[in-house]
Amino acid sequence: MSKSLGAAAMSTTEGRMSYKEILKRVSFAINRYLSYTKLELTEDYDPRDPSLTLQPHEHVMSCLDSLSTVAVRMGMVEQFPNLRNNYSLLFDYPTMECLARALYEGDDQLERLQKSDVPPMKPAPWAEPVATLEPELKPELQPFTQLTELKAKSWSDALYSETLIEERFVRQSDGMECILIPSADVHIGGGTAEAARCNEQPTHPVRLKSFLMDIEPVSVGAYVRFLNLASPPPTEAQLLDWCLLPLSDRRNLHVPVARYGNRWEVKEGVPVNWPMILVSWYGANAYSLWAHGKDWHDYKTATAGFLPSKAQWEYAARGETPRSFPWGDKADPELLNVCWEATLHADEALNSKPLRELPLKAVNLRMGHNPFGLRGMAGNVWQWCRDTYDPDFYCTPQARLPDAWNDGAGIRRSERGGSWVGGAHMARSSYRRGRCPEAKGRCLGFRCCAPPALLDASTTTGDASSHTSSDL
Repeated sequence: MSKSLGAAAMSTTEGRMSYKEILKRVSFAINRYLSYTKLELTEDYDPRDPSLTLQPHEHVMSCLDSLSTVAVRMGMVEQFPNLRNNYSLLFDYPTMECLARALYEGDDQLERLQKSDVPPMKPAPWAEPVATLEPELKPELQPFTQLTELKAKSWSDALYSETLIEERFVRQSDGMECILIPSADVHIGGGTAEAARCNEQPTHPVRLKSFLMDIEPVSVGAYVRFLNLASPPPTEAQLLDWCLLPLSDRRNLHVPVARYGNRWEVKEGVPVNWPMILVSWYGANAYSLWAHGKDWHDYKTATAGFLPSKAQWEYAARGETPRSFPWGDKADPELLNVCWEATLHADEALNSKPLRELPLKAVNLRMGHNPFGLRGMAGNVWQWCRDTYDPDFYCTPQARLPDAWNDGAGIRRSERGGSWVGGAHMARSSYRRGRCPEAKGRCLGFRCCAPPALLDASTTTGDASSHTSSDL
């Protein structure tokens, strides 16, 4: 029997939910959180009502971040209790229409919904099994090297200088310490691990050349310095592309940077060594270009930037041999800043605490670290990668090419590493998902990656429009 919507709608199977009913419930669960007015799920609820914040064909993650999805997931579980253990719906099915169709027709991840699978129209109480509470963390604070003052680098100098530790270098533009990751034949993917999702398979070999990886995510202080030194000053449109939100966005209270006159500063009470958050892929790519002496105006082009590929990121996180976390196969509470209690952020998603009280950890805290000496490679904040996100990319021949990365067409960009909002299983080194490049999240940051050829090269080839005499 055809799985097309038209043919399925003619089915006489007793007890099966209609596509229209499913779409209505999906739309309600999502728009109830996004709306500033009270919505009611009734028989005449119209998912295509133009007054709703999000329409069925629009990308859900364009206006949500991971913390927001906690609240939205609560609404989804109210409508579809059998989805309680599925944490990736909104990332795997980018629009409400896609999700409703998958729930109606069934696919590799979801079974067809029956009327008995859902409660009556009145939402049922949401509940979630409570996991072990987060233990007290006492990790070691490492020296913080990222530059936060306005003094600028001279772009005629060499970009990197050596440290006292072998295979470590300092990027002069922002003070970031970087580690030279050696070339290797590595295995990428989740293998046969029980926790692995289908988009982590098959595990496949990739030959990677050596590369420089930032020792930690880019901090709020370093990003503010970039905003102050970028020349000419970025326009309002570019800032909205990078790290600002429309006034109507309820996440505005959590934007960690603020402008006072012509000067950008870290908001009061926010540690300068926190990871930069609410930064889009565009904003991360712009910083990576600027930090390497290039023209940041090319920030929408993946080939021009200095973000790690998925393969580079995964290898840098756990080494040549597949394992669940950078240190092994066990989720260690002393090394992971993740959500250890399933309901911890449920109320917080709707009634957010002040910015300075978000459970972020400093980038120079020795958490999420690995044998290479990198920090923050599991938990705390998700990290943007260079690649276009495609759940089936690992099945293609391109995934096995030397220095493989997905430069194909697609709307979403890849992110890795897990965060303080999600569970430990999302912080596994092979776990991957994607968001629109304009998306911004309170648990989403980035780090840079570069070829070792830059160790010996100066950056005088950078576009002169990026750096004026006032930068020097």
